[in-house]
Amino acid sequence: MELTKKQIQFIDYRLESEGVKYWDIRIEMLDHVVSDIEKKLKPENSKYEFNAMVQESLVSLGWKENFNGGGFDQVLKERLKLYNKNRNKIYFKYLKETLQSFKLILGVLSLMITLFLFQGNKQALKLFFFVMMGFYVAFMLRFAIKYKVMNSARMTSALMFATFPIAIFNLLVYIPDVFFEYKLGVYEISWIMILVVPFSAIGMSFINQELKKTQKIYNHLIS
Repeated sequence: MELTKKQIQFIDYRLESEGVKYWDIRIEMLDHVVSDIEKKLKPENSKYEFNAMVQESLVSLGWKENFNGGGFDQVLKERLKLYNKNRNKIYFKYLKETLQSFKLILGVLSLMITLFLFQGNKQALKLFFFVMMGFYVAFMLRFAIKYKVMNSARMTSALMFATFPIAIFNLLVYIPDVFFEYKLGVYEISWIMILVVPFSAIGMSFINQELKKTQKIYNHLIS
């Protein structure tokens, strides 16, 4: 028997209240519980019987009693570990494919030409850096606010691939100053940007791709 939207939302709420805060992990578990109950539920079953079926299905997923009543602590630990491992594999495959794409090569060449043309104009280079960083910050803020990134296992692990290039950029810029008392100029920073920007763009593109996949699954389940 197919479950109603209200029944699916009830299961979703139960999973969240039992400690499954990462919504993409909750989607997978929700799909499992919904499929399991649809095989057992009959029109004549009462609300109490439905709730009992939900509890039984949660136990089969790994729900265990604890001081708070119950939860999925061990299940979440194992799934988060698996998520990180899978995200790494998927990302490096995506990275390899993207680095060979014509669009990225064209983008990097365009960036190099732009920086070369403005080498004699420090103000233009500074403005260009400001625009690039502004675009990055705007993307991350939009992402965090709209999609609650910190509540997503998929996004939390994928987020590293967009932020790591920025961390490398900061290291390359500040290490010479901290350890050798040498400050990089605008021109030198511009060439570091050529190395950092493509990987940062790939990371953001990867996040966007992963987000759309997860959101599509979720929308399908609760519709």
